[in-house]
Amino acid sequence: MSWVSRAVNAFRGGRLDRELEEELTFHYEARVEELVRGGMSLREAERQARQRMGNGLVFREQGRDVRLAPRLEAVWKDARFGIRMLAKDRAVTTAAVVSLALAIGACTAAFALIDAAILRKLPVRDPDRLVHIMYHIGNPTPAISFSYPTLERMRAAAGDRIELFAVSAQFLRNSQPVQFGGGAMERAHLQFVTGNFFPVLGLRPAAGRVLTPQDDLRPGAHPVAVISYRYWQRRFGGRPAAIGQWFQSSGKQFEIVGVAQQEFSGIEPGIGTDIWVPVMMGQAASLGDWGWNWLRILGRLGPGVAAEQARGPLQAAFTNARREWAPQIFGPRDAPELAQRYRGATLVAEPAAAGPSNLRRQFARPIWILAAVAGLVLLIACSNLANLFTARATAREREMALRASIGAGRGRLMQQGMVEGAMLAAVACGLGLVCGEAMAQAIVRMLGPSSDPVYLDVHLGWRMAAFAAAAGTAATVLFALVPALRASAVSPNEALKAGGLKHSGKRAVLRPMLAAQIALSFTVLFVGGLFLLSFQRLVHLDLGFQPEGVMLVTLATENNQIQDGHMRMLEVLDRVREVPGVKSAGISQFALFSGSGWSDTVRIPGKPPNAVEVTVVPMSPGWFQAMGMRLLAGRDLTRRDVETGAAAVVVNEAFARQFFPGEDPIGKRFFRPESRRPNRDYADVDRGGYPQTIVGLVRNSHYSDVRELPPPTYYIPLVQVWSAPLAVRTAGDPQAAIAGVREAVRRYGRQLRTTEVQLESTLVSDNLLRERLLAVLSGFFALAAVVLAGVGLYGVLSYAVVRRTREIGIRVALGARRASVVRLVVAEVGLVMAAGLAAGFAGGKLLAGFVEKLLFEVKAMDALSIGLPLGLLLAGAALAAVRPALRATRVDPAVALREE
Repeated sequence: MSWVSRAVNAFRGGRLDRELEEELTFHYEARVEELVRGGMSLREAERQARQRMGNGLVFREQGRDVRLAPRLEAVWKDARFGIRMLAKDRAVTTAAVVSLALAIGACTAAFALIDAAILRKLPVRDPDRLVHIMYHIGNPTPAISFSYPTLERMRAAAGDRIELFAVSAQFLRNSQPVQFGGGAMERAHLQFVTGNFFPVLGLRPAAGRVLTPQDDLRPGAHPVAVISYRYWQRRFGGRPAAIGQWFQSSGKQFEIVGVAQQEFSGIEPGIGTDIWVPVMMGQAASLGDWGWNWLRILGRLGPGVAAEQARGPLQAAFTNARREWAPQIFGPRDAPELAQRYRGATLVAEPAAAGPSNLRRQFARPIWILAAVAGLVLLIACSNLANLFTARATAREREMALRASIGAGRGRLMQQGMVEGAMLAAVACGLGLVCGEAMAQAIVRMLGPSSDPVYLDVHLGWRMAAFAAAAGTAATVLFALVPALRASAVSPNEALKAGGLKHSGKRAVLRPMLAAQIALSFTVLFVGGLFLLSFQRLVHLDLGFQPEGVMLVTLATENNQIQDGHMRMLEVLDRVREVPGVKSAGISQFALFSGSGWSDTVRIPGKPPNAVEVTVVPMSPGWFQAMGMRLLAGRDLTRRDVETGAAAVVVNEAFARQFFPGEDPIGKRFFRPESRRPNRDYADVDRGGYPQTIVGLVRNSHYSDVRELPPPTYYIPLVQVWSAPLAVRTAGDPQAAIAGVREAVRRYGRQLRTTEVQLESTLVSDNLLRERLLAVLSGFFALAAVVLAGVGLYGVLSYAVVRRTREIGIRVALGARRASVVRLVVAEVGLVMAAGLAAGFAGGKLLAGFVEKLLFEVKAMDALSIGLPLGLLLAGAALAAVRPALRATRVDPAVALREE
């Protein structure tokens, strides 16, 4: 009989028994009939037939062994029996399943994030041959952006060692407005790519065609675009009519010529690219400007070529180009180290099988830490279940002894315990898989702002299911194996004779499990407390300005053609200040915490050149007031300063301390260099650059990162811009003033319009996405750890009270007071808790070394950092001990002794 048939028969034992019984009956009756036909009496024939057939039970068992898989049938019987045993105590079983499901779900969610953001390779041809080209200029973080002329130089030097392609740099919150026909403006992630982008990656079209090198030969020659499959489905419903449609972005028209293959959504995990257009459709000025770094360069290594072999020729071309361009950037009055760093930049070629990703750089470490914490929570849940299964095994000693006494082997007894654990874990895995997908998607939403969410594919798939199954299997071994081993080692004589009174050995097993559980719980609480304290201090940090109540309305000129756009914005500013509810308003070229900015160096008369970078903020009068920044000395910039392009500037405290320590900065002068462009006027450099006079001193404010110290900053009169954020401070809800501000701009007309509106507080909040993620999730895990530790402690104490009922009854009968009974119960776990806390503190201190770079003004050895998790864990332990202690004090000596 085939193994398939035997496996099927293992699940239909009752029917198989009936079939075997019918077969035996048929053979018996046939034999009797044959003997009767031979002249034998019916009674004698039946006796002879029974004698010849032998023991029917033996034949039946032998037939069963032939027709089914005995081991599989045993597992099936154990499973049915285990279901009945688990169903007897539904409350405990439900709590165990839920706790394990949450722990497996947390681990599965962490795996889904790690897989999608870090491990998963790009769905392209041979992704292991891809490399990402970057360069170091003295900073720990490598630079990733190159100019188009640099790309051309490196392509010429690459030969057949590596095929280079380039894409425009992408960042979170950088989606662009697009418009189809005469419809409303939409936002989409648009990326410029070189014409060989799709061919090098080996990507095929799902509809139409992809971009080719012929689309990227001349600036503006082929205004074509390819959209992603996901965008095609979302925006066009997958209709073929999308091919051939035109759209507008940044004043340029593009025709959709194809849809990329379904699996591909871009080369950068975290950003789902919607549209790809040729690099030649970018800004014309950027194509010939070697100082305009806006492209990322990647490449596919040739057959048999190592990354270092390809890097050599690229480095030579890169260095030669920078040496050629350096004299046009740096003059004799610039700090020498600036030019040295520029010329000595070192290329690196990093593997890019998973694609380059800013999201990975920002969140990889937090995700790994959260995965480790989730693993600790799983261990805590397993420890809890191990305590439960050990207690259950103790309560079932007589049952196991009876099984052993009638012939059950140790392996059979172990199998029963493992099958029960596997069934509980299987249910938990199913629930955990659902929870894991929901958690992963919720975490992805926390990684980016709601206005421009992160894109990671964390939907349920075979990889997630396989991990959940592996986690469930490992959990089963962790919590069920030791109890099953101890249950299978029971001695029938001792167990039946003791009647359940022997328990010291079992308590010895529970103690190390409880200590391990307390240690793991304290570690999770300790790390979670560090993140919560860090986030709390970041949220309450004095930023130097007041983001609450400030609305940012982006003003833009039509098609970037207006030459006096900043002056027209000043005129609009006067109208906006008259809108009801507006307290103050101002314009800056870059909004604080927007991710954009301008930095340069300055030269102080009479002092040697320096390489200190300072932040430059072009702004209008009234901007300080609108942002809630306090002027400490001197005056604000005026409208006349903007109109005349005066050399007046306002500096912050950090600038004054850096360049004029111990002096009054008002009236001091410095020189700022011209914009670093190829057509630089060296005469100006020789005279020192543009002279600036400090007319005001403003308080320090954080510019782009709450973690970094406020940089040296100077504020200049607003310069020519085509798009700038208008900061509006309102008396009430900023949202209530949006309509009035838009109407004021609309009435002004003159080719000015509003594009997007956001709150300054939202920009600040978005800067804390990583910290908020760590705080929320570690807080959730810490809460789960407290609950699990409390449940585990409650179970151990309850078990101790039940098993020591006779002892407690004797003590009470001899005059023991309630307080001494409580001490008797609690003292047993007190030393175990102390040992667990000591081990947990050591583990937390070790793990703190890996997370300290993510903390802000929090030290692992601070009193609050230690006291917070310790207090929470002790409070949870106290609550868990209340009911068992009360039960111990209510033991009636007469009843306890009579029951024993």
